[in-house]
Amino acid sequence: METGMPMTYRFPNTPKMKDISLQVEVRNQKIWFSISGPRSFYYAPLIWYYFRWHSGLGPIATRNGANVYSLYIPPIPSEAHNRQLEVFLDIWLFKKRIPYAVTISVTNKCQLNCLHCSLPQSTAKKQPLSLPEVKRIVAECIDLGVTNITFTGGEPLLEPGLEECLAAVPADKAVAQVFSNAVGLDPERVASLKKAGASCIHISLDSPDAEEHDRWRGRKGLFEMVERGVKNALREGLLVGLSTYATNESIASKKLSRVSALAAEWGVHEVSVFDVIPTGRLLRRPDVMITKTNRRMLLREARLLNRQNRGRPRIVTQSWTNSGKGFTRFLGCLAAIYQFHITAFGDFMPCDFTPLSFGNIRAHSVKDLWQKLVQHPAYCRRSHSCRMQDPGFRKTYIDSIPQDADLPYNINGE
Repeated sequence: METGMPMTYRFPNTPKMKDISLQVEVRNQKIWFSISGPRSFYYAPLIWYYFRWHSGLGPIATRNGANVYSLYIPPIPSEAHNRQLEVFLDIWLFKKRIPYAVTISVTNKCQLNCLHCSLPQSTAKKQPLSLPEVKRIVAECIDLGVTNITFTGGEPLLEPGLEECLAAVPADKAVAQVFSNAVGLDPERVASLKKAGASCIHISLDSPDAEEHDRWRGRKGLFEMVERGVKNALREGLLVGLSTYATNESIASKKLSRVSALAAEWGVHEVSVFDVIPTGRLLRRPDVMITKTNRRMLLREARLLNRQNRGRPRIVTQSWTNSGKGFTRFLGCLAAIYQFHITAFGDFMPCDFTPLSFGNIRAHSVKDLWQKLVQHPAYCRRSHSCRMQDPGFRKTYIDSIPQDADLPYNINGE
């Protein structure tokens, strides 16, 4: 790993910290910092804890003398990470509600027919977001404090303006990412994404078994496309993640270990493991949810793999985020605390798994919709586990959605 030059962090948007100066440096894979300014002794312990946790993880890559600790976090040190640290301190010291991340669907179109597709099922004819509208959303998200902007679909590569969307994300303020199924991820498109400003690409891999992956996604030869897409992206210098999901069956068969082995073989940086969630095509299937016993098994397997892999590929699980242990007790359900989602038609959702709308960005600003979200009784306080996997939340807000309702469903039933 590289040793980078020190970077000075400042916090101009936080009045109580505007005179604080933080020197951040990467040395021997560890993060070192020194802090000065009024009441710096007050802020130092939390900052120490924050950097110590990252140093304990170890980096998965370096970029321009900065360490990458996760694909979802800007490299440390960097200007974008300076903004993220300021948001972190605003949240934990001054009790502000500022999001880190947004996922923006740039299209609902897709070449596949996934059995577990999480898109809100809708038959209504809607006008998709225009490129100027997406650019406005990006700008408003940046103004709100977001430091991670991820473009999704459908399949975002089907959106001709995807590169313009990526270019609208200022590199000194946020990382720009793409979630893809790998269809069309040829060397030319990868180079185009990199030139436009993509920091990394996440590629979906449901199974380490080629036939099974292709069957679940409804397209023969897709597994080979995934492998080619990964290698094309790595050759171009992009950070690469695999996105998979856990079921009770896959946990019992320790499928994650096989996915991790493939990721290591291909040179992938990180594997994201999402819980199977009753949403989209599975909305009325609460029986698919992971049991508590299997969740513990998955967490043990992920911890073991991270030790064996020595941090690369890093295994990040949604189950870990919702475990309520260690650093995760500060996390819990990320919706409305750290992130939100905007559909290809402008609907504002707590996350891309929650088929509830708080309004449309064509009628309201991102800031106003965020405030409406965080003030709602269901989201005004932290939840220690995923709300979409909570029976009480589902009974109140999901089970009551009419069978023929257009999704996402307005949370007020309007």
